[in-house]
Amino acid sequence: MTDHPDAPLRLCVLGDLESIHTRRWMQPFVARGHELHAVSYYPPSVSLEGVTVHALHPPRPPRSDQTPSPAAPTRRLTTVLPPTALRLINTLRYRRRGLSTVIRRIQPHLLHSHYVVEYGFFAAVSGFHPLVVTAWGSDILVAAQTSPLARLIARYTLRRADLVTSNNSYMTRKIIDLGVPAEKVATIVLGTDRFFLEQPEASVNTRDPDPAYPPTVISTRSLDSPLYEIDTVLRAMAVVRRRLQTAQLLVAGSGRLQPALQKLAQDLGLAGNVRFLGFLDQEALRSALAAAHVYVSRSDATSVATLCAMAAGCFPVVSDLPTQEEWIEDGVNGLRVPVGDVAALARRLGDALENAALRRDAASRNRRLVEERGLWETYIPQMETLYRRLARPPD
Repeated sequence: MTDHPDAPLRLCVLGDLESIHTRRWMQPFVARGHELHAVSYYPPSVSLEGVTVHALHPPRPPRSDQTPSPAAPTRRLTTVLPPTALRLINTLRYRRRGLSTVIRRIQPHLLHSHYVVEYGFFAAVSGFHPLVVTAWGSDILVAAQTSPLARLIARYTLRRADLVTSNNSYMTRKIIDLGVPAEKVATIVLGTDRFFLEQPEASVNTRDPDPAYPPTVISTRSLDSPLYEIDTVLRAMAVVRRRLQTAQLLVAGSGRLQPALQKLAQDLGLAGNVRFLGFLDQEALRSALAAAHVYVSRSDATSVATLCAMAAGCFPVVSDLPTQEEWIEDGVNGLRVPVGDVAALARRLGDALENAALRRDAASRNRRLVEERGLWETYIPQMETLYRRLARPPD
């Protein structure tokens, strides 16, 4: 504990600083007056206001004959090595670059790492305590299940943490199954912002149906990972179009898979039915969600994107996984679909687009649900209390 119960904490974060989720986690604690430090291997490309960034590997000066890309060696390794081997290599890279030394120099009250089998593992190897590790979904539910070594890494990390947080009750139970005492696990939802609740009347689902308005589906997941199955969504939309010829798909996101997905849309004959919107800022995203009838997502845990859609009145069609049960009651406030099933997804998207009454009722239900337990602001004081309970005076 700190000397004074309300004294600012010095918090050190280890995670993907390019990720909007890591940045959103840090922002409220900066606003509450805490001293935030973040460690990364390379300097992040984004600005982190109020956060002191410690890059283990400073950028090399540009060469006259080329523009260097510091992450390129890592990207090359990613294409030839299995993920678990790459994590072991990266653990050595962080260690050789002095992760432990940097943390000791910062002298934080605690270290908080995000994503169990990568940054969480790097933090566990550093030996620093108190250590908080946050699980995000795929790290526990997918990555940790890929091999015995991956499972060992997850167990090693979780058992060395003084506190583990997850954003979903189902995942909390899985973490306990991996050997973490229940009293060391907390469910902390990185929820949506109240901003997405502010214009309920803007949602197309709250207005009388307009026959001239095309049935519209939106996907807001990243185009960087095949995990989100945007290709499955495109194939399903090709089937939906046979049922609803004017159906539209909005793809709001960016990433390395975009060229391949755009080509797939062309090959499926969807060029006139799909629009790739790129990355949208918060205001543009709220407007896009309000303009769409149905939101579609493949998600392993509690998705901030799904909570944003629910808050904005967009009807959710999500993967039929145990993590979704606490948010989506099938046929009541959304629909659930088996992962990877194109025919089932097409059928349920069509059903949702044709059922205005279901969408209208779900819009009000989902707003109440998000208000009750899906807002990030609700969990920030809880997390601050946990931080203070763990914090120790710096050396």
